[in-house]
This record gives sequence, C-alpha cells and structure tokens, in this order.
Amino acid sequence: MSTTLTIRNLEETVKQKLRMQAASHGRSMEAEAREILTLAVTRPAPASSQAAAPISEAARNAVESVRGLWQGRGSTDEMMRELRGED
Repeated sequence: MSTTLTIRNLEETVKQKLRMQAASHGRSMEAEAREILTLAVTRPAPASSQAAAPISEAARNAVESVRGLWQGRGSTDEMMRELRGED
C-alpha cells in the first residue's frame, strides 16, 4: 500500500528537530515521521482525553451524512482526491 502525505507550513524549527531525531535513530526524515504518526494513532489515549465531551448532534449528523455518501466507494485517499476535484 502506497500513500503520499504532504505536510505544508511546517515550522523550520520543527523540521530541523525532526531531521535531528531521525538521524539519531538512523532513519530518514520520512521514516521518522511515519514512526511518529504510527505511534500517535495507535497508542491508547490518556484517561483524561477519553472523558471528552460527547459529540454534538449536529456533528454526529454531519459524520453520518458523509459516511453514507462514501460508504463502499473506496479509500479515504480516493475520497479526498474526488473532493479536491483531482479525479
């Protein structure tokens, strides 16, 4: 599976720290960013953030309407390309 992610407007200091961190781990910046993102989305959320306010009815309706539109229509990458008019 191949996915391309472009991160715009990254502060130069953040980019430099990422470069240094990647070098200290013997990885490319891309591999370091991939590891950071993987850990961020697979690690269990802290207990304090798990008690967030319930989603509003309007937000729930918006999510359901989008889910209904895209259900069975492919990946999120395909959905984003279509929304951007790239297809």
